[in-house]
Amino acid sequence: MFKEIRNKYIRYPSIFLFLIIIFFCALQLNFLWLFGYSPSKKDVKFPTLRVGSELYTADGKLIGRYFKENRTPVNFEEISPSVIDALVATEDVRFYSHIGIDFRSLLSSSISTATGDRRGASTITQQLAKNLYRTRYNKSQGLLSKIPLMRTIIPKLKEWLTAIKLESNYSKKEIITMYLNTVSFGNNTYGIKTAARIYFDKEANELDVPESALLVGMLKGTSLYNPIKNPKNALERRNVALAQMNKYEYITSQQLAMYKTVPLKLKEGRVDAGSDGDSYLRAAVDKYLEEWCEENNYDLYEDGLKIYTTIDSKLQHHAEEAVSEQMKILQRRFYSVWGNEDPWEDSEKNKVDYPNRAMKNLPVYNLLVKKYPNNPDSVDAYFNKKKKMRIFSWK
Repeated sequence: MFKEIRNKYIRYPSIFLFLIIIFFCALQLNFLWLFGYSPSKKDVKFPTLRVGSELYTADGKLIGRYFKENRTPVNFEEISPSVIDALVATEDVRFYSHIGIDFRSLLSSSISTATGDRRGASTITQQLAKNLYRTRYNKSQGLLSKIPLMRTIIPKLKEWLTAIKLESNYSKKEIITMYLNTVSFGNNTYGIKTAARIYFDKEANELDVPESALLVGMLKGTSLYNPIKNPKNALERRNVALAQMNKYEYITSQQLAMYKTVPLKLKEGRVDAGSDGDSYLRAAVDKYLEEWCEENNYDLYEDGLKIYTTIDSKLQHHAEEAVSEQMKILQRRFYSVWGNEDPWEDSEKNKVDYPNRAMKNLPVYNLLVKKYPNNPDSVDAYFNKKKKMRIFSWK
């Protein structure tokens, strides 16, 4: 076919281009199961977002949620503009001009890697492709993934291909909204709405510039830059995101100097705030819902169902208040009988090490013993770490 092209400067590039087209067709079709799953045109047009189901009272009060990924999607208009600005400035400054692949960043990243300074070149659209279609999970890998280099290259090529498809099917607003609904913010927190509620106890459209920069900064490493576990790292990373916003003129130098002095101001919240006492209500319907979902081909933890019960929240509140008053009486009786007893003594006043006995019955204890067979101090160190606990008793 190419022999008819006499000019070698045309023939060889044509052969190369033809091979590239054949390769990407084989990649998309998973030829001979070499490449693993790639999202189809239908998958791109109808993406599946794993959304937890919500349980409500008859009068619309949220009782609780069932989820694997703690996520509540939002629309573009429900996201603070400062979140969008911080994300673009920090993660993908040419987001509004590229087609899913930023060739300038790709070239820059290649040069940096060659000189020993590794930098990422993934666009927001490529990251969305990775989040939506799990391109790096084992189930998405083909036979070539057994070759170490191919295990890295092929998922990246699939992300490029999928990013171009996403760009051709969705607007930039839709892509950035989908990204902010899928991305993880650590602590089993997915999506900007849930992150705003968990870290600042507010809605996503109420986030100010420092708060937006903090959440966007976390995306580089949700554990390393977690503001609850590593506040110093989180603050430094937030200031990097603010500097990027200043560099690309989303904020002024005066604003940058002012925002850098703002402390983290975390206020931990919950998506289902106000439903603390209703866990037993969830437990009461768990089995029924799981059986119903199995019979009707739904996933309780990923299909975003809205489940309404016959419970009236006002009557439920009165019933709980009545129980609370009665339990106060029972609590006083309990203290009068057992208040002076030592909880770590048996009936014959012998000291019994109940915590140590319970610890040794835990599955994690056996795993740690196997992991550190000659180092019992490491096992003890794990259980002796201080952990926050919420202690409750009836007054």
